[in-house]
Amino acid sequence: MIRLRTDGLLRRLLLFILLFSLCFTVLASSVQLYFEYRREMRDIEARMALIRAGYLASLERSLWDLDEAQLDVQLRGLVDFSDVARVRLVSDDFQLLRGEAEPKGPLRIERFPLDYQPPSGPARHLGELEVSIDLGAVHRRLYATGLASLLWMGVFLCGLAVALSGLFYRLVTRHLQVMAEFARRIGAGQWQEPLRLARRRSARVDEIDTVAHALDDMRRAILSDIERRERDRLVLQDKRDELQAMVERRTASLARAKDEAEAANLAKSRFLATMSHELRTPLNGILGMAELLRGGRLEAADRQRVEALYKAGEGLLAILNEVLYFARLEEGESRAELVGFSLRQLCQEVLALLEPMAMENADTLLLEIDEQLAGYQHGAEQYLRQVLSNLLANAIKFTERGQVRLTLQVLASSETSQRLRIAVIDDGIGIEPAVQARIFDRFVQASEAVTRRYGGTGLGLAVCKHLVEKLGGSIGLDSVQGQGSRFWFELDMARGQHLPVSPGAPSPLASLEILVVEDVALNRDVAGGLLQRDGHRVSFAEDAAQALQSCAQRRFDLILLDVHLPGMSGVELCRQIRARPGPNRHSRILALTAGVQPGQVPEYLDAGMQGVLAKPLRLENLRKALAQASPAEVAGADANMDWALLGTHRSLLGEQKLQGLLKVLRQSLEQHAVALAEALPAQDFTEVLHLAHRLAGSCDSLGFSGLAQLLRGLEDAARQHDAQALQALGEPLATRLDQARITLEQLIQR
Repeated sequence: MIRLRTDGLLRRLLLFILLFSLCFTVLASSVQLYFEYRREMRDIEARMALIRAGYLASLERSLWDLDEAQLDVQLRGLVDFSDVARVRLVSDDFQLLRGEAEPKGPLRIERFPLDYQPPSGPARHLGELEVSIDLGAVHRRLYATGLASLLWMGVFLCGLAVALSGLFYRLVTRHLQVMAEFARRIGAGQWQEPLRLARRRSARVDEIDTVAHALDDMRRAILSDIERRERDRLVLQDKRDELQAMVERRTASLARAKDEAEAANLAKSRFLATMSHELRTPLNGILGMAELLRGGRLEAADRQRVEALYKAGEGLLAILNEVLYFARLEEGESRAELVGFSLRQLCQEVLALLEPMAMENADTLLLEIDEQLAGYQHGAEQYLRQVLSNLLANAIKFTERGQVRLTLQVLASSETSQRLRIAVIDDGIGIEPAVQARIFDRFVQASEAVTRRYGGTGLGLAVCKHLVEKLGGSIGLDSVQGQGSRFWFELDMARGQHLPVSPGAPSPLASLEILVVEDVALNRDVAGGLLQRDGHRVSFAEDAAQALQSCAQRRFDLILLDVHLPGMSGVELCRQIRARPGPNRHSRILALTAGVQPGQVPEYLDAGMQGVLAKPLRLENLRKALAQASPAEVAGADANMDWALLGTHRSLLGEQKLQGLLKVLRQSLEQHAVALAEALPAQDFTEVLHLAHRLAGSCDSLGFSGLAQLLRGLEDAARQHDAQALQALGEPLATRLDQARITLEQLIQR
C-alpha cells in the first residue's frame, strides 16, 4: 500500500476541515451564548416586573405604617430572589440594607420609587427601593455553558474531520499517488506497463476512472508516436549527410559574403574620408578665390561670371555635404540631442534663412502656427531643423512664382506633451503618382527631366524620413502632378521650459595676429586673402617645423592648423605647441581640415584644439572663429571664461555630452579643492603641484581659462618651491574657485 506523504493533499484537506470546524464551532458557540444571554436578561426583566407588581404595594403599606419588622421580612424575601445581591430601602424614617454590603463584580441596579395613596388626600412619596442584580453570576453561567458547548462541538467536528479525511484518502488520494507514480514511470521511459488502480470495478465511471483512462491513453499515444518517430528517423538519416554538406557549403558562402561585406563597408568608409578630403581641398581653393574676386573691383560681366562660379561651387559643396551626412546617418553616428527650444522660433528662423532662396524664385513664404502650441518644447531641435530645412528647400526649389506655406497643427495635448502635425505645402510642379511610393528612398527624384533641370542627389527626403522615424514619428505626402505637393510629418513633442542662453562673444573690433599652417599654396592664398581683407595680420608656415619656429619667436592670437601636413600631422603639432613652454602655449588653435566626420573631431579636441574650421573655407565661418579669438572678447566679456570654447564643445559634442563633462568638472573641483586648501598652508609642494596640474587641465579644456591660468601659476610656484608665491595665490584661488562653482551650477541647471 502506498503511504500518504505528510505534506500532501490529504494533510491540507485535514487542516482545512479542522480550520473550518474551529470557525464553525466558535460561531455556533457564539450564537448559542447570545441566545443564552438574551434568556438570562429576560429572566432578570421578569423578576424586576414581579417585584414591581407584587412587592412594591406591600412595601409602600408597611412603610406608611412604619412597620420595620414587616419591612425587614419583605426585604429578606427580595434578597432570596435569584441573582439579587443587595436590596436597599431609603426613606425619611428608615435606612435598611439587606444582602452584601459591597457586592463584587458587575451589577445592574434598578430603582423603584415608593409612593403611597392614603384614603384621603394626595399621594405621598415615602422613599426609594434599590435592587442590585449580580451580573457576574450570569456571566459565570454563560461561560460554563459556552465552554461545555465548545468542547462537545469541537470533539464532534474533529471526529468528523478525521472521518472525512480517511474517506477522502480511500476514495481519491491513494489513487492520485498511484497515478503520479505512473506519470513518473512514463517520464522515465517505461511505457509498456499499463495503469492499474486498487479499486473495485463498477459500471459507473467517476472522475478518477476518467483521469486513469486518459493517462493510459496518453501512454499508448506516446508509444505510437515513438514508433512513428523511429520510422521518420530512419528516413531522415539517409538525408543527413547530404544536408550537412549543403550546410557546410552555405556556411562557407556566408563567411565569404560577410568578409566581402566588411571589406566593402571599410572601403566605403575610406572612400568617404578620401572624398571628403580630396573634394573639399580643391573646393576650398575654388570658393575661396571666388570669394576674393567677389570683393574686388570687377566689371559687370566679370562679376556675373564670378558669381556664377561661386554659386556652382556652393552647389557642389551642398551635394557633397548631403552625401556625407547621409553616410553618417547610415553608420549610426548621428545622435538625437534633447534640448529645450521654441518650435515657433525654430520655424521662423528656418524661413528667415531660406527667404533669399525664395526671393530668387519669386516665391512667397507663409507661416501658420496653431495657437494651442506650447511656448517651449524639449526634444531634438537639430533634427527638426534639418527636416524643416530640407522640406522647405525642396518646396522652394520646385516652385517658381508661387507660394510655399509651413503649417503647424496641434492634434492632441496633455500636461507633458503634444501631438503635432507639421506640413509644407507648395503649388509647384508636383510628383507623379508612380514615384510617390518611392520618393523617400535614397537617390530617388521625381523624374529624369526634373533631375536634369533642378539637379540634386535625391537624398534630402531620405534624410527627412530617417530623422523623423528616429524621433518616433511618421512622414508622408499628398501630391498632384502640376498642381503642387504637401509633405507632412507627425510626432509627439514634450513640453519644455524657457532656458536662458549663455552669454556669447561679441564681434571683434581689433585686428589679430594669425598663423596659417597649410602645405597647399592655393589654400594659403585663399586663407590669407580672406583674413587680410578684414585687416588681420597673417603669417604662413608650410610644415610643422616652420610652425614650431614661428611659435617660438612670437605670440599669435589664433593659429589655423591644417590637419594633414607633410611629416608631422597637425594633431601632433598641436600637442607639441601645448606641451612646450612658449608664448603660444595657451593660444587659440583651430583645426583647418576637410575631415569633418564626427568620429574625427574628438581626436582634435583631445590634442588641445578648441574648434574646427571645415574646408572649403567660408567667410562667415571664418569671421565667427575670429570673433571668438578676438582680444575684444576678453575686454568686453568675462575674462575668466572662454564662452567660445564652450560653444564649440556644445556644437561638436552636443548638449548632453557637454552637461556630462561639466558635472565631471564640478565633482573634480569638490574632491580636490579641499585637499588643495589643506596642502597650501602646510606648504606641501608635491601635493600642490599634483592637484593644481590636474585641475588646470580640466578647467582649461572646458573654458574656465581664468581659473586654469591661476592654477598654472600655482603649479609653477610649487615646482620652484616658492612658499611666498603659494601664500600670495591662496586668497585669489579661493575667490576664483567660488566663482567657478557658481558658473558651473548655472551651466548645469540650464
